[in-house]
Amino acid sequence: MNYLKNILCLGFLLLVISLKVEAQSTLGQPRQYFVQLRNGEVVYANKVQIKSPIFKSDYFLLDDSLQYNIEIVDTYQNNQGYFTRIAPGSNTDAFAKRISEGPRLSKFYSTRNYYNYGAYGYGMGMPGHSRRRLYYFSKDYGPLYEYNYNNLQQALSDNASSMALLKQYRRNKIIHTGMSIAGAGVLAYGAISSANSSQNGGVPSISPAVYGGAALIVTPFIIQLFQKDKLQQAMEVYNYEIRN
Repeated sequence: MNYLKNILCLGFLLLVISLKVEAQSTLGQPRQYFVQLRNGEVVYANKVQIKSPIFKSDYFLLDDSLQYNIEIVDTYQNNQGYFTRIAPGSNTDAFAKRISEGPRLSKFYSTRNYYNYGAYGYGMGMPGHSRRRLYYFSKDYGPLYEYNYNNLQQALSDNASSMALLKQYRRNKIIHTGMSIAGAGVLAYGAISSANSSQNGGVPSISPAVYGGAALIVTPFIIQLFQKDKLQQAMEVYNYEIRN
C-alpha cells in the first residue's frame, strides 16, 4: 500500500514539475510581433490583428485581449509583415508595408484608392475607381520619404556609385520624355495629314507618320520593361557598399 502511494506521489510530482517547466518555457519564448505606440512604448504579442467593427473605429487586438486604437500606433509587425505610419488616420491606409530591408535603406509601399467622376466634376458622369501603389523609402530606420529621384539624390549623396546610377536615371528620363513629346507631335501631324487626304477626295489612308509617332511614344515604355529600375539599383548599391 505504501509502495503504491509512493508511486502515485512520485508521478504527481513529476507531472507538476513538467507542467512548471513547460509554462516557464512558454513564458520565456520571445514574442515575435508588436505594436509601437506614438509615445514610444512597445507592446509585444504572439498575435497582432486589426479589427474593423461595424459603426466603430478600427483597432489593434493583441493576443485576443489587449486593444489599441489605430490612431495611437506608429509601427506594428504581424504575420503580414512590418508596417510604419506615413500619414494621420484611423485605418490601415495610413501605414506603409516594408518590402525590402537593408542595413541603411529600406523600401515600403502603400495602396491608395482613387475615384474619378467624369469630365464634368463631382457627381457628373460615370464614377470610376482604381487602386495604385505608392512607394517610399527610409534611411537608417528614420522617417519615410517618397521614393523619387530628388529624395534619393539627397539621401545617397555620400555614395559616388549610387549617384552615378541616379545620373543615368535622370539622363534616361530626359531622353524618354523627349521621345514621347516628339512622338506625340509626329502622331498629331500624321493624323492631320490623314484627315486632309480624305477631305481632298483622295483614297482614305493612314499617314506613315501616325505609325512613326506611335512607335516613338511606345519605345520608352518598352525599354523600361527590360531595364532594371535605376533608382532601385542606386539603393541596392548603397546598401551593398556600406555593408562591405
